[in-house]
Amino acid sequence: MRGRMSEEDFMHGLLVSLQARCGEPDRRVADGVLTLSRLFTKQRDELGANYFADPALRRAYLLYFLPVNAAKVASLLREMPALPARPLRVLDVGSGPGAGLLAVLDHLAQRGDATHRGSEVIAVDRSREALQEAEALWGDISKTRPGGLSVRFETVRRDLERPAARRSWKTGAFDLVILANSLNELFRTATDPIARRVKLLESLLGALASDGTCMLIEPALRETTRSLHEVRDRLVAAGLATVYSPCLHERPCPALVHPDDWCHEERPWAPPPMLQAVDREVGFIKDALKFSYLLLRKDGRTIAERGPDVYRVVSEVMAMKGDRRAWLCNETGRPLVGRLAKARSDANAALERWHRGAIVRVEHIERRAGIGRIENSTRVELIRPIEG
Repeated sequence: MRGRMSEEDFMHGLLVSLQARCGEPDRRVADGVLTLSRLFTKQRDELGANYFADPALRRAYLLYFLPVNAAKVASLLREMPALPARPLRVLDVGSGPGAGLLAVLDHLAQRGDATHRGSEVIAVDRSREALQEAEALWGDISKTRPGGLSVRFETVRRDLERPAARRSWKTGAFDLVILANSLNELFRTATDPIARRVKLLESLLGALASDGTCMLIEPALRETTRSLHEVRDRLVAAGLATVYSPCLHERPCPALVHPDDWCHEERPWAPPPMLQAVDREVGFIKDALKFSYLLLRKDGRTIAERGPDVYRVVSEVMAMKGDRRAWLCNETGRPLVGRLAKARSDANAALERWHRGAIVRVEHIERRAGIGRIENSTRVELIRPIEG
């Protein structure tokens, strides 16, 4: 049996396969990346149902966006509870060319667990072209997997906005369900898109194993992220799931109180040279993975202990003259908290290591007008940092 793959081996193999299929990135790829970036962000109303049918856009997506999305899924696979020690069933809903399932294959290969032999992964999408690319890439990448890991790959072409399409996942329980950058593209013209998305997720959660995880990833945009917050609130209120992460409570999302608020991740990432070259060509800087997400469970497991003194940092730490501030979130709300330089002490020194996404404990916050204060004697702890 071959040795376990490293994450670097996987990304290298993925890029080699992509370049073999699509060639080296060139000016046409850069133009496609710019077009897709506009459609994914500023011109979302013009985003067609099947942009993979355009060969130029498909090539740009494969060479640039697919590796980034695979890295996002990989980061959450490391964060969520360990996959059960048995042959797995994994469903990627709105899979596109298979970034999520390729990340799963790498995750399993890195762990080399023989109990996962005979696992099954299913890619569901309405785009024939996207599924063809997923099948080809799976064939290429799976050749590099350890000899003892056997995973069956299947593609299912379905329009997920049609209720009948959901029958395709009613054949057994899934250990992992992934929706990566797909939920926001569904039901966009519906009268109540949030209700339709919740209905879809209700059926998916019904097909989720009792110890399984449902992974939702969305773009780090205000519109798409606030919609995800609304979906979260409805799912939790209906008792359909609990949040493993990022939330530290099941109460209504406090970011929805003010229309300009939303929570997203910004995780450290070193893009491979090929993506750096495209970034230079188009003028982007992609030195972090930016996205919003939910890891949902049905067994009540949580990423960390919960309590009124345990918070997630939901902003960058703002270093100001004589002050450090950050927005926090937990069951008590979404306070802006700061510590004056003169209040720094050994007890609260852990604040120096705060960053977006970290889980922290703050013994006491002195509530003042507009801001909560950490005093000299306040004990602060970094419970769980975010890793890339």
